[in-house]
Amino acid sequence: MTALAGLSGFAQGFAGGMQMQRDRKRQDAQDALADRYLSLMEKNPGAFGGGTGWGLGGPGGAAPAQGGTGSPGGGGGAPGDNGTLFGLIDSTEGGANYDTLYGHSQNGGKFNGIKVSEMTLGDLYNFSNPSGEYGQWVKANNPSGKVATPMGRHQIVGTTLRATAEAMGLDPSTKFTPQTQDAMANYLARNRIAGLSGMPAKRAALRSEWEGFKNVSDAALDTAILNFEANGMGARPMGLNAPN
Repeated sequence: MTALAGLSGFAQGFAGGMQMQRDRKRQDAQDALADRYLSLMEKNPGAFGGGTGWGLGGPGGAAPAQGGTGSPGGGGGAPGDNGTLFGLIDSTEGGANYDTLYGHSQNGGKFNGIKVSEMTLGDLYNFSNPSGEYGQWVKANNPSGKVATPMGRHQIVGTTLRATAEAMGLDPSTKFTPQTQDAMANYLARNRIAGLSGMPAKRAALRSEWEGFKNVSDAALDTAILNFEANGMGARPMGLNAPN
C-alpha cells in the first residue's frame, strides 16, 4: 500500500508539474503579446484609439491617398492611415473612393463616369470579365502586362468578388454599395488570417490578397492586424443576403 501510495503521489506531482509548465508557457505568450501591444502603441499612439465598429476601420476612417492598384506606384502606409487595415488599403489601393478603378480611370479616364458602387454584383461579374474591355485595358496599361480587374475602395478583383459573394450568400442582384464593399473586405481579411499564428504568416496572407500591402512596412501592417484582431476581426451581422 505504501508503494502504491508513493506512486500515486509521484504521478500527481508529475501531472501538477506539467500543468505548471503549460500555465507558464501560456502566461509567457500572453506577456509577450502584451509587450508587443505596448511597443506598437509607443511607436504609434493613435493606432488603438477609438474605433468604428467595422474592424478594418470603417467609412471615413482614413484620409484619401492615391497609390497602389488604383494608381500605379504604390504608397507606404502614409500618415492618416489611422492604424487600421482599411486605412492602409486607402493609402495604398483605392484612395477611400468606393468607385475606384485601375489608374483612377473612373475620373476623366477610359471609364470616366463609371460608378461601381451603384452597380450590382451581376453587372460587375460581366464588367470584370478578363476578356472584356476593362480587363484588357488594364493589361495594356499595367507595367506587369497582367490582366487585373480591381474595383471599389478595397480594389477587389473580379474573380475574388464572385468567390466572396458566393461564400457570403450574396445574390447577383445585390448592389456593390459601400456597405457591401466593406463587409466583403472584412470577410476577406478575416478569412485570410483566421487560424494563423505569428505576424509573418499573417502579413504574408494579407499581402497575397492586397497588392498594396507589399508597399507597407511590417510595423505598420502589424499595428493594423493587431487593431483588427482587437476589434473582433470585423465580425458583425452583415445583413446583406437580400438585394439592396
